[in-house]
Amino acid sequence: MDTGIVEWIAVAATVLVAAVAVYTDLRWHKIFNALTAPFALLGLVLFALRGGWHGLLLGLAGLVMGVAVWFITNLLGRILGAGDSKLLAAIGALLGPQFLLHAFIGTALIGGVLAILVALWRGYLARSVVTLVRSLYMRMAQRVPIDIADSSPRARLPYAIPIFLGTMAALYYHYLYTVS
Repeated sequence: MDTGIVEWIAVAATVLVAAVAVYTDLRWHKIFNALTAPFALLGLVLFALRGGWHGLLLGLAGLVMGVAVWFITNLLGRILGAGDSKLLAAIGALLGPQFLLHAFIGTALIGGVLAILVALWRGYLARSVVTLVRSLYMRMAQRVPIDIADSSPRARLPYAIPIFLGTMAALYYHYLYTVS
């Protein structure tokens, strides 16, 4: 099979899995294994078709990198859920670790902007700043320990949205900007 066709199948599968993940994350607040696992397997098969054992190892590296991103972000504080990680792993298995790195950078940038917009829209950001200033004043003026852990409600951002947008930005960059 022509490697160009196999690569375009991988790109189409990436767009499909990311788009469906946005829907399931918005609808059920979950990204299902039944969605991500077949696409991860498809990615490994497509990489094997493109590059034999070397391709299979490259697909496995992308899959492992997606799981590693989840592990590292959870060491920093629970940022991504397990479904987000499995979505990243499927994308890595489909398009490889180098692409996944670009997609994750786009995801992180877009996710940060969206998180700020959600916090502004729901009024959480202003309340958090007021609570922080009040807590600092209490700490300095009255020697009261700062405890702002429960100062504002958690705004939920379905992270499949930034993953989708970051992946689309990486696809644009890779296929429309660098390949042409």
